[in-house]
Amino acid sequence: MKTKSSILFITLCLLLSACATSAEPASTEASSALFQIVKADGSTFDVTLDAVKALPLAQVSAEGKVEEGPYLSDILALAGVTEFTEVTLEGSSNPATLTFDQVDENTILDFNNHGTMKLSTTYIPKASWTKDVAKITVK
Repeated sequence: MKTKSSILFITLCLLLSACATSAEPASTEASSALFQIVKADGSTFDVTLDAVKALPLAQVSAEGKVEEGPYLSDILALAGVTEFTEVTLEGSSNPATLTFDQVDENTILDFNNHGTMKLSTTYIPKASWTKDVAKITVK
């Protein structure tokens, strides 16, 4: 009788651990999204940390400091966005709107010290850069 109880107990433990393990990936995926791109057609695209880290890095010198991160145009391309009239970045501070012509080699998204990204561009004064980017809306 002890053997049957032991087998039942072990089987129950394995089933419970399998249930706990299968719930893990969904929460990991949700937490890896840095921000969202809202395309002109209203559809959305989650930008993940892994996707951003795979992009080439660029440097922008603004107000005496060199910032480093991927071009905003490369990030938009992840979502299939290559043509637009303007983009608006929203986050924990100043929202910023850039024209198509301003999304060039002078505009990047830079990692800050707490794992989010900030706008870095020569087109807007540094005090007005969007910090902790949460959403980019494309028009």
